[in-house]
Amino acid sequence: MAHRADTRADGALPPPNLVSVIIPCYNHGHFLEQAIESVLAQSYSDFEIIVVDDGSTDNTTEVVRRHSPVRYVYQENSGLSSARNTGLWHSRGKFLVFLDADDRLLPHALQTGVGCIRERPECAFVSGRCRVIDSNGAILPSPRQLQVENEHYLKLLQGSSYIWCPATVLYQRRIFDFVHGFNVALSPAADYELYLRVTRDFPVYSHKQVIAEYRQHHLSMSRDVLAMERAALAAHDAQWDFAKANSRYREAYDAGRRFWQNDYPLQQMVTRLRETVREQLPPDATIAVATGGSNELLRLDGRRTWHFPQSEEGSREGLFAQGAEGSMATPAWIEAGMTYEFSLYGGPKFSRQLARLLVKGVADPFPIASAEAAPQEPVRRDGVLLTAIPNPVHASEEPGVTNITWSTGDGSEGQLYVSSTGVYAGRDPTNSDEALRLLESTKARGAQYLVIPAKSFWWLDHYQKFREHVEARYQVVARDEETCIIFDLRESS
Repeated sequence: MAHRADTRADGALPPPNLVSVIIPCYNHGHFLEQAIESVLAQSYSDFEIIVVDDGSTDNTTEVVRRHSPVRYVYQENSGLSSARNTGLWHSRGKFLVFLDADDRLLPHALQTGVGCIRERPECAFVSGRCRVIDSNGAILPSPRQLQVENEHYLKLLQGSSYIWCPATVLYQRRIFDFVHGFNVALSPAADYELYLRVTRDFPVYSHKQVIAEYRQHHLSMSRDVLAMERAALAAHDAQWDFAKANSRYREAYDAGRRFWQNDYPLQQMVTRLRETVREQLPPDATIAVATGGSNELLRLDGRRTWHFPQSEEGSREGLFAQGAEGSMATPAWIEAGMTYEFSLYGGPKFSRQLARLLVKGVADPFPIASAEAAPQEPVRRDGVLLTAIPNPVHASEEPGVTNITWSTGDGSEGQLYVSSTGVYAGRDPTNSDEALRLLESTKARGAQYLVIPAKSFWWLDHYQKFREHVEARYQVVARDEETCIIFDLRESS
């Protein structure tokens, strides 16, 4: 791919090692400082920073002035894609990274990207992984990111881009001689559309390193679900003329369309649900969620969550170990945002619960050191023991492991069960009377809150008597017609 000078304002060839980090900013001055500082802290030193102010009315200009190495470009408000293209035009680097103003790079990001692309000079871009943070910078639980080894275009066409954050991508400048920048008509999904255009015709590479922090907050563009859905579908539909000639591409195209029409709005609702729970409910809350069987609705930042309705056969979901005593490491299935219950049973026919322990998966490793120093269920007077070390478990990019130690205390045989979510009943209640009975049963087991997500709002129409009961008896903690209703089962209205 020979370089052409039309992506450079000055017509000069790019410096051989320079990385241009382009930061478009529209009224994100309160985050911009952190974005700039994250670039200045890079272990790779050959870079330039270009901030494109897309007509901001906040303190964006003042933030940039505090950092002399940063080049500042102003344009009238024209949208994210236009700002990225403006930054591309003013940049000089052989390599390019587009960092949104509310995101951050980790210190090794540029070094990792440049190293990968030097090993694979045929690639148009290389991409890595990110972790999700909130508005304050705290690490949030998130689903595991896909690792794509090949057929990147096919995976992207299926929807649910494996590239979560634009800042995880490092481009070779010369690729923009062929793809000509971001599509200004598709700003909310222009990065996805660009990935499709590039991977359709050029090789790319995906590595496993976490190199960026992707911020979720109430001002994020991705919160406008309808705009995102329309833009993503438009980007997706533009691939039809290419995809229709290949049966595998046609199948991927159909799967992708279903994703953007159905799964994507659900995922966005789940994201908002997590934010609401994080803001409204305590970290140690026990929550029953009308999931319809979807485990994804139970990933509520490490809070103890149950399906509602759950099976009434008890909480023994899976036999973990058996014996009078022992110590065993869990498999690598502890995920961030999930809480797991270990229960030790003994006595006649293992009918008596001797001990119970909650193990929490967390995305942020920093609270773990102090948490590990806390008592881990010391041996009781009757000799019963049940511990988990570490607990909580760091389970960010990959599932974590903890070591479970148990003893029945008297040498008798015991059974140790593990449950992650409670067992889904497998069906919705037959009528309001059954729904109310199941609610009281769930409350008796210790549920403190009932969450009805937006996807389950039909409950409130279908089970009228149930609705009248919970609305009359329990206080409403949160009500959002786009997200959920949360009832406090501990207190009456």
